[in-house]
Amino acid sequence: MNVSGLFARFAVLAALAAIVGGCAGPQKMVHEQRRFFWPPLPERPRIEWVKSYYSQLDFPKTGMRQFMAGIAGDEEPISFMKPLDIKSNGKGKIYVSDAGVQGVFVYDLAKSDVHMLGKENSSGLFKQVIGVAVDSADNVYVSDAEKNLVLAFTADEKPLRTIELGPHVLKGGGLTIDNQRSRLYVADTKGHRIVAFGLDGKHLFSFGQRGDADASFNYPIDVDVNSKGDIIVADSMNARVQIFDSEGKFLRKFGRRGDGLGDFQIIKAVAVDSDDNIYVTDGKGHKVEIFSAGGDYLLSVGGLYSVHATGKEAPGGFLIPQGIDIDNNDAIYVVDQLNRRFQVFQYLSDRFLKANPIPGVELK
Repeated sequence: MNVSGLFARFAVLAALAAIVGGCAGPQKMVHEQRRFFWPPLPERPRIEWVKSYYSQLDFPKTGMRQFMAGIAGDEEPISFMKPLDIKSNGKGKIYVSDAGVQGVFVYDLAKSDVHMLGKENSSGLFKQVIGVAVDSADNVYVSDAEKNLVLAFTADEKPLRTIELGPHVLKGGGLTIDNQRSRLYVADTKGHRIVAFGLDGKHLFSFGQRGDADASFNYPIDVDVNSKGDIIVADSMNARVQIFDSEGKFLRKFGRRGDGLGDFQIIKAVAVDSDDNIYVTDGKGHKVEIFSAGGDYLLSVGGLYSVHATGKEAPGGFLIPQGIDIDNNDAIYVVDQLNRRFQVFQYLSDRFLKANPIPGVELK
């Protein structure tokens, strides 16, 4: 993804185009034929909106669900209350932590099913859920700030291990996995540092302290890694993103506080696509901002929009976006907290468009 004047110029127009479109209610999705792109056609689009999810009512009734609905009536939907973080295994399972229910929703797209992680044992399993991560074996990791630990589960959602974070972490926030190095990174929001563990729970190293100098943090809230193993940190209250090598050595930073294109108000999370572009959710700005690997501003997606106040879908509209994840297929998942949903987008890389061409879009 290259920086261009047109790319930035169409950012605001694209956000507005997305917000005014769509007319489906939040209780049950009704798909329209219209497609939503950023920037809009006829420009070369980079992002496409795919779908929003609110509850299991977004899935068609098939098989046993349809049979039981005919006998007992429609089931009570399992809905979000205060969703925070999100991760996908890239194979049809999506995990969403929710501070309102103190649990983790599991969306199994292949089975059109929604349930809570831990199922029958989910009640009381967590005290203060924050971050979620998934490794290459599809094991799931969930940080609990009150218990100050990370609970790990197998791909079939059985307990795997407990990783005690103390005394290395004061309050665990966002999580990410470096599969190449078998590491778990934890954003220690209260301790103003990033802490690295092995996937077996062994503490490896930490870096950072409170401050606004390079390699210092002011409430780091989330962390991700790129294809090189560089560590991308959402330095929330410093209104910037900092980048470190795989051993915690400072490389560069970008961002400033403001409400203009490429500025941040309150950073909530970061994610990286297959081209190492960096995506940042701005909760107060109600948008996702996209930057090159070097920190150059590329594009904004979003804008303030309340689904519940209007009763309309508004693809790409947000009311406090929180967690964000990009899977190995370049599908983008964004928690839209106060709209009580998550939205799915697609990064339209050259590789993706060669396999999935869009009429009227030519690759150069």
